[in-house]
Amino acid sequence: MQIEYLIERFQEMLAAERNLSLQSLASYKSDIIKFYKFKENILETTRQDIENYIDFLKSSNQKQTSIMRSISALRQFFLFLHDEKEILQNPMIDIKPKTKNKPLPKVLSEEEMTLLLSRFELKSNAKLKAMLHILYGAGLRVSELVNLTMDSIVQDKERDKTFLLINGKGNRERIVPLNDLAVEAMRDYLVSRKEKFKFNKYLFPSYSKKGHITRQGFAKLLKELAVEVGIPKSKISPHVIRHAFATHLLSHGADLLSIQKLLGHKSIATTQIYTHISNEKIKRLVENNPNLKKLEL
Repeated sequence: MQIEYLIERFQEMLAAERNLSLQSLASYKSDIIKFYKFKENILETTRQDIENYIDFLKSSNQKQTSIMRSISALRQFFLFLHDEKEILQNPMIDIKPKTKNKPLPKVLSEEEMTLLLSRFELKSNAKLKAMLHILYGAGLRVSELVNLTMDSIVQDKERDKTFLLINGKGNRERIVPLNDLAVEAMRDYLVSRKEKFKFNKYLFPSYSKKGHITRQGFAKLLKELAVEVGIPKSKISPHVIRHAFATHLLSHGADLLSIQKLLGHKSIATTQIYTHISNEKIKRLVENNPNLKKLEL
């Protein structure tokens, strides 16, 4: 089938030029196949076909993020077809669907993070404590956290510092430092790490098929911990902790470029969302305190 051949070539290009993960390549393929079911002869696609497809996606009650991802995949695919001389005109030119304002990500306050971490003074769970300290102390994605291996730990003996070697999105590697609390929590956990897992390469092993604690498993433990300290479980997730890491760094004077490198964002534009969070926080503070409204901010 011609479409399969074109998608295969497209994926080869993405893998070679952008070093995308297998999961990302599969997502591109899925979105293109969905469009193919809507418009069988892809090489004859017109601008009107694209607009009709966008209307179809909207009428199917799909999430805005899913629609934008599909459009992005088609944009890249038709650009590839045009560059490869498979089509004469790119139907995606000037296609700019109306988008809603992206909601600001949820963030926990520093007081709430302190409340979460202080729970371990009463509760003995070295593994969960280490995972939470590392997640918050290094701003990792949850997938990066659960996939940490023993080899991910890098010791700088000269400076007495501990770092993590992270394999992030697109197989982009970065090194992030661990603060003293995270290092202490990790060392305490390693002392108690079960002997039966000594040949398991993962830092946080389990009996799951993947050999490490799953994202879902950690998220469940995190929500249970939140409820114990009085934080609604709907307010917390591993990604919320990552947002908290970046927002708290920014509020304490860290620059965006440094935060971008720590988070592993490809573009600084992605990191800029945290400036909006800080601005919203200041706005709410002023609105809730009449005395501050007299000040010139």
